[in-house]
Amino acid sequence: MMVVRTLLLLIAVFTGLNLSAQQQKPIPYQLELDQADAAFKFKKYNTAANLYQKLYTKIKDQELKQKILFKIADSYRNSNNFKQALKWYEEVLNSKYPDPAVIYSYGQLLKNFERYEEAGRAFYDYNFEVPEDDKGKDAQKSCAVVAQWKANPLKYNVQNIKALNTEASDYSSFFANGKLYFTSARKESQGNAIFEWTGQKFCDLFESNLNGSTYAKPVPLKTLNTNFNEGVAWLDSNASSIYFTQCNGNDGKGINCKILVSYFQNGAWITPVPLPFNSDSFSCGHPAFTADGRRMYFSSDMPGGYGEKDIWYLSYDGIKNTWGSPVNLGKQVNSSEDELFPYVKEDGTIYYSSKGFTGMGGLDIFITKDTSGSFKNAENLKYPINSGGDDFGISFLPLSKQNRSDPIAFITSNREGGEGDDDLYSIAVKPYVFLIKGIVLERGTKEPIGSANVSLNLNDGKNVFKIKTNDKGQFGAELPLNQLMILQTGKEKYLSAADMSIDSRGFAKDSITEVIIYLDQIPSEDVELTLQGIYYDLDKYDIRPEARVVLDSLATILKNNPTLVIELASHTDSRAPAEYNLDLSKKRAQSCVNYLTQKGISKERMVPVGYGETKLVNDCSDDVDCTEAEHQQNRRTTIRVIRSDFKIKK
Repeated sequence: MMVVRTLLLLIAVFTGLNLSAQQQKPIPYQLELDQADAAFKFKKYNTAANLYQKLYTKIKDQELKQKILFKIADSYRNSNNFKQALKWYEEVLNSKYPDPAVIYSYGQLLKNFERYEEAGRAFYDYNFEVPEDDKGKDAQKSCAVVAQWKANPLKYNVQNIKALNTEASDYSSFFANGKLYFTSARKESQGNAIFEWTGQKFCDLFESNLNGSTYAKPVPLKTLNTNFNEGVAWLDSNASSIYFTQCNGNDGKGINCKILVSYFQNGAWITPVPLPFNSDSFSCGHPAFTADGRRMYFSSDMPGGYGEKDIWYLSYDGIKNTWGSPVNLGKQVNSSEDELFPYVKEDGTIYYSSKGFTGMGGLDIFITKDTSGSFKNAENLKYPINSGGDDFGISFLPLSKQNRSDPIAFITSNREGGEGDDDLYSIAVKPYVFLIKGIVLERGTKEPIGSANVSLNLNDGKNVFKIKTNDKGQFGAELPLNQLMILQTGKEKYLSAADMSIDSRGFAKDSITEVIIYLDQIPSEDVELTLQGIYYDLDKYDIRPEARVVLDSLATILKNNPTLVIELASHTDSRAPAEYNLDLSKKRAQSCVNYLTQKGISKERMVPVGYGETKLVNDCSDDVDCTEAEHQQNRRTTIRVIRSDFKIKK
């Protein structure tokens, strides 16, 4: 009987479970969602973004769809794919995602693209939603500060090293013994696996012979590279020892990064070994020694720090090959965010990158110095060394190798205009700087025009910059030297200003060009403007020489405002039969259109109309005695904007 009761009980239990399972319907696509969430959790952000995107098109539930939309945006943000992140964050905001933290992240992304005015508005909105969080106020203030940095750049020329960069990530260069060592995920990197955090290959160490500004074809350091991540190296001046970061372990199963050392013996690098203070419970990386070799700075998330990864140092006895205990550089240097990529210059100045202090966008490069065991407050290197993107991995040529005609230092950046992801850049000192500062005003009211578009192009059409005015109508930028350029200004609902020529040739000192640009509002359809100076001989409709000057100006306006369609009308006085005057005015209007067509204005953008004597501007109608000057007022040509949405046919 006991067996029977037990069997019946088990049947009842399993039957109940089965009924419960039948009643609780499984969530559609749960397996795919679990896979995407797992990829995100383990920082496989590129993989997670792709998985979430595939899932997004299948989901019907709006709440779940909204959460997945956020995960897509955040995956791209965490993988430093700023362009895709900005696109998807805009989608998240449009979906009215309930967490205001999205607004803050969106503001940070706008800073990455140096859209500081828009970023400031986003941080203002975040502060309105979360007034108790001071980071919104601080971030809003920082936008105004860094915009001024960009408007007043320091005297450095930062150039992309195209000879070394690829579409993959190339970063963290270091000069030693005539060579530039750097890290890269290029196709020549060892192995075929893809690093799921970035969607690129795993990184390897490379070297390139450097002669002045000439870079030899990079070659990998094969004996040091594995199928996984190696990079961010420091070498002694003779390139006889190398300290570098290795992540994931030789088998790819490690979850942390460690600092390894190798020595160059008998023409090859020997098998690297990890330094004794590494741990499986935290990461250490980005080694950098002082000039005397007695202290090594590095980045780590070991316990006792101020946030994410901090800058630490260790004393080192090279004779005994012993290491001291790690020392944190303190809150003057470290923040609640990441501090990475330290470098120590010959004079003891410490350079590193951080997201935790006032900066231009992503990682910015800062400096500090050890003064009797106390480190100075972090100081931003500003623009153009820093940008809206991630800027890091600065290193210098030794003073004995520097000259003014060649680079003095190198950085890594993913700023706009690069060859791929992270790129290597050189830094040279500029002999002088040429700046432009301007203000855009409405002609009638003299009020400033905010968010006006200001664009500068070289004579060959290559764009130098595209920026917007701030809320005071102001703009500023550094200009390339020894160039003839064209400045163009415009804004929706305003007539674009005439092109302005800017010449930076022949300068031998720091110079600032200041300009005031006036814009006119596009007149509404019921506003008719008289073109002064277009006169006709009696009973004629030919364009007189003095009228061509006026029409040439009109042609320039139409070229600068290619979306405008105008009515071009001619009028006569009353001293002829009305029917004759009507026909004559049509011919005069058509002659203006013909002239403008010869100047390159499409006929589709002009509607010729003749009004004859039907729209007199005074009382000089038939049989009214008027002076010649009064009759001349009626013999006029007028324009009226009838559309502002013309599209050029391609």
